[in-house]
Amino acid sequence: MYSFMLKNINYLYQRRYPEEERLIRHLHLLGKSQWWKRSEIEKFQEERFQKLITHAYENTPYYHNMFRNLKLKPDDLKSIEDLQKLPILTKEDIRNNLGDLTAINYSKEELIPSATGGSTGEPMRFFIDKKWNAWNMAAAYREWSWAGYNFGDKVAYLWGAPQDLSHQYELKTKIFNLIQRTIWLNAYYMTEKTLDEYLRILRKFNPKIINAYASAIYLMAKYMEKKGIENIRPKAILTSCEMLFDYQRETIERAFNCEVFDYYSGRDTTLQAGECSLHSGYHLAIENAIIEFIKDDEHVAPGELGKIIITDLSNYAMPFIRYEIGDLGVPSDEMCPCMRGLPLMEKIVGRVTDTITTKEGKHIHGGFFTSLFFDTEGIKQFQFIQKKKDYAIFRIIKGEQYLQTELDTIIEKIYEQCGDMKIDVEFVKSIPLTKSGKCRLTISEVESDF
Repeated sequence: MYSFMLKNINYLYQRRYPEEERLIRHLHLLGKSQWWKRSEIEKFQEERFQKLITHAYENTPYYHNMFRNLKLKPDDLKSIEDLQKLPILTKEDIRNNLGDLTAINYSKEELIPSATGGSTGEPMRFFIDKKWNAWNMAAAYREWSWAGYNFGDKVAYLWGAPQDLSHQYELKTKIFNLIQRTIWLNAYYMTEKTLDEYLRILRKFNPKIINAYASAIYLMAKYMEKKGIENIRPKAILTSCEMLFDYQRETIERAFNCEVFDYYSGRDTTLQAGECSLHSGYHLAIENAIIEFIKDDEHVAPGELGKIIITDLSNYAMPFIRYEIGDLGVPSDEMCPCMRGLPLMEKIVGRVTDTITTKEGKHIHGGFFTSLFFDTEGIKQFQFIQKKKDYAIFRIIKGEQYLQTELDTIIEKIYEQCGDMKIDVEFVKSIPLTKSGKCRLTISEVESDF
């Protein structure tokens, strides 16, 4: 009943917005389009693609110049397959061409600043708009609905992104959370004391859904089992932001006695990919994005690992066309038995972070370290390696705008959380990748207390 009322209130309130900025409108559309035939979804996707390409050519200097240099016009990209005529857009391209990638038909007031949290060790700034927000949240809510979520259900976030947590003390955010029935718990700093407090809050709030960083909710689940706590029973748990391993899923489901639904999303794209109740893979929201899986400049076959390349169909403020997001995935040619027309991704190989354990018994989520670089331009990449509870190595790749004062501030914040820990800073030219090609941002060689 509350969900029905809230949807209708939102619908009436959003009627004062342009159609493309109406969340409820997009949510209604995506609720229907998931059941369309694959060919119907792809037709809708291609229509959005043609509009985006024309807009990018006419309104962004970066793409206008690219098309001219390649002797192309928007009409030369008659189908999605023609995307391969364009080069891949890297994070470095975005950093170096921020102004030229920004649409000239947008005023400063229409541009919404955003940034990645540095999930690859390299933070990146960009712009979005209100249309992007509406399409992105509509796809997210649809994805969460597969876990049983209804608009307005009680949700507890075990979260850490500074972009989100920094607003939680603002009056308008408090009012929004009250109406939406959401609470936020900081996933970055977890001790036995904070875990006891979080569990007390969850017991009282009784959320239907817990939306959490995978490693943070796993840590909480281990603590619950250690303490024999069995009275927190959400309907489902949503995990994201980092890889969810099978052993973590098993522990979380056992401790909370509910299903875990893993999903994939990013701050730099409206692509959402998530599991339905059959857990046959990750349904890709291709109404919002075109997804390619590339290896050695060629599309990989189903079942083969490739770089995830995204063309976001919703960001007109700063179009990302053939954007290399920094994650790897395995496409599938299987059809999910749920009969949704959305294609599947078999597997995600994304961000990998370890939790740091201090001498004082504090457990610091790896995302804390990426958050330190949110407003930093002078450090290109980092890696934090904990060797012992009282010793760590902090590897840094300097950027062109490197300032020692910025690094000093970051190290000071690390000491505030890590306490009595010696930290050696190493300036390096490169940071080795894992066998799968990913950068591990935080590595702990210390066994957790749990």
